[in-house]
Amino acid sequence: MSSTSGLRVYLCPGDQAGWAIDEDSRLARRALEGVVEFVERPEDADVIHAPWWEPLMALPQSAIGHRPVVCHMVGQPVRCLADPRFVPALERVTHWVAQSRAAAADLPVITGGVGAAVTYIPYPVDATTFMHPGEETWRDPLILRVSKQLPRAGYVIANFHRDSEGAGLRARPVRAEPKLVKGPDVFVEILAALRGAGEPVVALLAGPRRHWIRAELVKRGVPIVFAGEEAEGDDYPANSLTRSRLAVLYRLADLHLCASRSEGGPHSILEAAASGTAQLSTPVGHAPDVLAAECLFTDAASAVEMIRADIRGKTLPRYVPVHQAMIEANHTPERNCERWRAFYTGLTRETDTFAGARRRAARRVPARMSSGDRRVCLWNNFTPPPWGGGNQFMLALKAECERQGFEVSVNGEFDSSRPVMAHVLNSVQFPIEKFEEGMAAIGASGEARARVVHRLDGPIAMIRRTPEALEQDTRCFGLNERYAAATVVQSWHTIRAIREMGFDPVRPVLIPNGVEPAYFHRGVGIGQMGVAEDATGGRIRVIATSWSPGPSKGASVYAWMDRNLDPARFEMTFVGNVPATLKNWRKIDPQPSEKLGQLLREHDVYITASRDDPCSNALIEAMACGLPALYFNGGGHPELAQFGGLPFTRADEIPGLLERLATHRPMYRNLIAVPDIATVCRRYMSLCFGHEAYAGRSGG
Repeated sequence: MSSTSGLRVYLCPGDQAGWAIDEDSRLARRALEGVVEFVERPEDADVIHAPWWEPLMALPQSAIGHRPVVCHMVGQPVRCLADPRFVPALERVTHWVAQSRAAAADLPVITGGVGAAVTYIPYPVDATTFMHPGEETWRDPLILRVSKQLPRAGYVIANFHRDSEGAGLRARPVRAEPKLVKGPDVFVEILAALRGAGEPVVALLAGPRRHWIRAELVKRGVPIVFAGEEAEGDDYPANSLTRSRLAVLYRLADLHLCASRSEGGPHSILEAAASGTAQLSTPVGHAPDVLAAECLFTDAASAVEMIRADIRGKTLPRYVPVHQAMIEANHTPERNCERWRAFYTGLTRETDTFAGARRRAARRVPARMSSGDRRVCLWNNFTPPPWGGGNQFMLALKAECERQGFEVSVNGEFDSSRPVMAHVLNSVQFPIEKFEEGMAAIGASGEARARVVHRLDGPIAMIRRTPEALEQDTRCFGLNERYAAATVVQSWHTIRAIREMGFDPVRPVLIPNGVEPAYFHRGVGIGQMGVAEDATGGRIRVIATSWSPGPSKGASVYAWMDRNLDPARFEMTFVGNVPATLKNWRKIDPQPSEKLGQLLREHDVYITASRDDPCSNALIEAMACGLPALYFNGGGHPELAQFGGLPFTRADEIPGLLERLATHRPMYRNLIAVPDIATVCRRYMSLCFGHEAYAGRSGG
């Protein structure tokens, strides 16, 4: 078949699982018909085109050569950056296709020094099917059954996302584990709160792997109608539904509720919009591109209030025509055909065969390590707590590495007859000269060097804002360039700040901090079982913690609270160091971890007013103890707190927000989802020992 661009394209397959990736591949092929000539082998192509990065990585590099590589950004870029397997894709792709405006803004932060081009081409939807499902679908036995089960007087809230992890459903015995990225816990909390307020809400669920959410809704007394056949184990693909069936199910609902924490799309936003269903969504993926701002929420309690307003006054259906117009204007395969034609017209063989020219020079390391080679050296100025957050994290990482069976040494103190296979460096907070001397000695001996993973902090200059801090950052990135096989950044805030300062870390991967679960856990303490009011005369017990007394740690905010909050309503405790006189706070000196965990569990709400913290260990410690958080809206705080807290930007917002957290404390507490140290450790060790992704580079 002839093409308008004259280019031959190899289109990588989807995930071959029938999920959204396969739909993306199908719609991409439909949009590209006539624009390019498809070929069956990558070796015969002028361009490699992948609807997802994982199938792209299955191709051998020899099949790609120096061809331009076009890849769709599936998922939120920050979430992809958190997957160590994603990093090599950054070194293959020459042209990223952002499918939401947020992704278009975020991708340059990820690509950084690699500098791949970014083009915005939005997700399409099969609009014809969802706008006109056909009369025969209404007579489908499944649709008829669901229609009869839905109560006439009920307010039907639809959600068709899978909510349970597949691995648990395939296990024996079956374990229904929530897929938190899809926000099933947020959905449950919202509907349970609505039922608790006397609203006649009913959940309409469809699709496979809905086990966890069905069980939780039943526990919370929320009636459900499931458009499928209940099964104990994995029901994929048995409960998968056709698009025409989904189109009718959307029409049976009063509201489509998307509660996801992270999405590239989701497709359901487009499907519900095309179907003419009112919507409420978190601002994930392309939701802000399609939905009116009045249909977005970031706080579960706010979502409850918005839905109650819709039940009473039909406040959300008025936006349906706007949403449908957005679909017709921007999100159809036909509209994307025009975009792809413009894209491929500008993509020529002569100007885009530069894929290898800007690659970072590789450093060879052993291609595979035996299962016995689990020796890792952690480099940090280890100090017994109480001490700063970076030290706390490195202590927790060391303990977890040992629990997971790794042989751990510290600061180069290992048996020379059993050399370590990987090093983890903590920013510049370690014996740098000793490390460099050891690396130089290994280089002089001709031995293979171990892999180096470099954990970055700050940037330090963003926090301290001094010339000395900038010198530390400059030294840090010098070490990074010389030795790192991979770089750990602690938050999206961190990588953005690093890029803004002009630094280019080697192969960045986003891994947040974690805390030691032996000390920081929910337990069964006062305030955790709803009895704090009885113990404090109705006061809300607020706690803040900080090891550092630095100017960015929020002392001025705590002083404002001291002057303006009513001691009869708020009992306030500060643990640590604060350069302010606090008359109405109980002031406690820095405490070791075990005692600090106990103190946290004795309170109701945690507050942090620190600014520019990349990934606050203090915040993670408090939330791991079950405390909803009130946090300054900056740094990495929003990424950590998510639905488990509320942000503030001005001190005078604090009293009202504390009252809101106290009023809805069980909801916020149930939605806390902090990183666990076991997962964090596995991801660090995958960078240290995962030969598939990091066989190309080692220190030196």
